[in-house]
Amino acid sequence: MRRTIPIVLGMLGCLAQAQAASTFECKDFLNFAGDREGTFKSFQQDPDTMAWNWFVCLNKPDPSKSSQLLWESFKPSNEVYLSNGGPPLPYNMPANVPVEVTQAAGGIPGMDPNGLFLNLGDDRDGSTNNGIQQVDGLALYMGNKAPPAQAGQPVRFHLLMGEQTYNYIVNQKVYNRNGLSTLTTDLVFPATAWELKTSWLWIGGDATFKQQLATQGYYIAQGFYIDKMGNYHTGFAGLSGMHVINKLTEGWVWTTFENRHNPDYTVTNQPKPQPMTNTTGPTEAAQKVNPQFQQQNPTLASYELIGVQYNPDNPEPKLLANSQLESAFQSSSSCLACHNTAAIKKNTFFDFAIPQNDGIVYPTAVLPPSDFDGYHKLDYVWSLKRAQWQR
Repeated sequence: MRRTIPIVLGMLGCLAQAQAASTFECKDFLNFAGDREGTFKSFQQDPDTMAWNWFVCLNKPDPSKSSQLLWESFKPSNEVYLSNGGPPLPYNMPANVPVEVTQAAGGIPGMDPNGLFLNLGDDRDGSTNNGIQQVDGLALYMGNKAPPAQAGQPVRFHLLMGEQTYNYIVNQKVYNRNGLSTLTTDLVFPATAWELKTSWLWIGGDATFKQQLATQGYYIAQGFYIDKMGNYHTGFAGLSGMHVINKLTEGWVWTTFENRHNPDYTVTNQPKPQPMTNTTGPTEAAQKVNPQFQQQNPTLASYELIGVQYNPDNPEPKLLANSQLESAFQSSSSCLACHNTAAIKKNTFFDFAIPQNDGIVYPTAVLPPSDFDGYHKLDYVWSLKRAQWQR
């Protein structure tokens, strides 16, 4: 009997998790179905299960745009923080795809010139649409088993925001530096604010590599980028990682996912590059729920939750990183602690880099309020740093 009770309790716990996963309602989940308190209560009971539920819902088809996943209807940050500092187009009005891209798409087998294209960055000097530099100023590069044509290509990033995030930024007129420079109070985003940050392996028009990644469970999308010389590159890209962030809690909820095959295609920046791995997870809690959700969602089976942070007073795990988004500084990466430093004073953003041993590290615990004397807090939203002066 002594052995039976723990086994039965364990089975009941697994059953409860399975039920929570299979019965979660995606309808209006971006607004927590109008019940933030109820959602928060469920989240507190099992943060990692809730993180997976959100990830599953985000990767379902958008009911209003059957050809797109729900998260693909979010507003890209480069369409909010415009290079000229002007007001952005309405949330549901996407920017026009450059003609250079649609023309090139017509010559790539399997590509839809009329479909969605992700803007994966502008590499030209002075560009305001950085698509490759991480927080530490470095880039992550493809290698290892990547085809020769793709080896050496940087992993590309794409930032997006939900409608309530967009609405707040527009209503507060902080989509440009003009608005940020005149702040008189801290920003306070609504509880239903969401942000996403995604990472992408560049495929281009390589049909064999595209099929290889698809077989390994990578989500494949159409995209383009502009190189240093101003040339457009059009092709396919594979989703290697995703941060999913919302303000269910005061310190926001920070969750991150990545494809488990990433070490096959991304490498370290050492003289002899090694496969890039995640040193912060999956956490023990994430490991408990990953198999169940992967089994229930075949199209997402190659993605795994790395971990969840949400409590500013006790951010556990202390370290949380995505190997594709915080590659070289995973040992000092805390999503919550880093974004807690989002602040501005006299048009100068808070510098969260900490000098140490002839280099720099980043905060892994929330800094004391006294560090922000004279600053206006930006409510964890560092994407505002991309805002430009209107001219």
